[in-house]
Amino acid sequence: MAACIAEAGRAPLVRGALFHYGRLLGNGYRALREVRAALAADPHESVLDFGCGTGGFCRAVPGDYLGIDLDPGYVAFARWRWGDARRRFEVVDVAALEGRTFDKAMMVNCLHHLSDADARATLARLTRLVRRRLVVVDADPEASNRLQAFLLAHDRGAFVRPRAAQRALLAEQFRVVGEGQFRNTPRTLVQTLFVCEPIPRTPP
Repeated sequence: MAACIAEAGRAPLVRGALFHYGRLLGNGYRALREVRAALAADPHESVLDFGCGTGGFCRAVPGDYLGIDLDPGYVAFARWRWGDARRRFEVVDVAALEGRTFDKAMMVNCLHHLSDADARATLARLTRLVRRRLVVVDADPEASNRLQAFLLAHDRGAFVRPRAAQRALLAEQFRVVGEGQFRNTPRTLVQTLFVCEPIPRTPP
């Protein structure tokens, strides 16, 4: 563990730890349970976590897991806290995974960080990477109270969308087979949850 800290540097690990444990303190484990149930991954399935952040959702995956994110500090913390032979974390863009495939994938609170164009490009890439299922969780602004609406307005993600707009984006590339919402705690934001499957493509 000391070697991991020395390699990553203390500052990124501290920043990642503050983010992870601060969010955990505010939100609890509800999202993890919801994602685990929706993903329904078994030990023989591989899972991609797009925008994995500090990596906590790796606990929803009993088999091979790859978390990718563009924030080196978050990935450093994820490697230190969760990394092992079956849980890997990389600072890499999804475009670099072209040619690889995964049984399932998840995007947790990432969609509102992507413009429509970037979301479409990302989802199009995921259609080539994901064989069976994609689980998407994001904020539901229409179900927010005044305090939660204020927090969303000051979120780092600039593309918070209503639930219908989220569904429409996903449906351009995937078949939406399940949809719901949940609240992590009585005080936290309502989250949307979509279960998507690849659309069978007719060979040209």
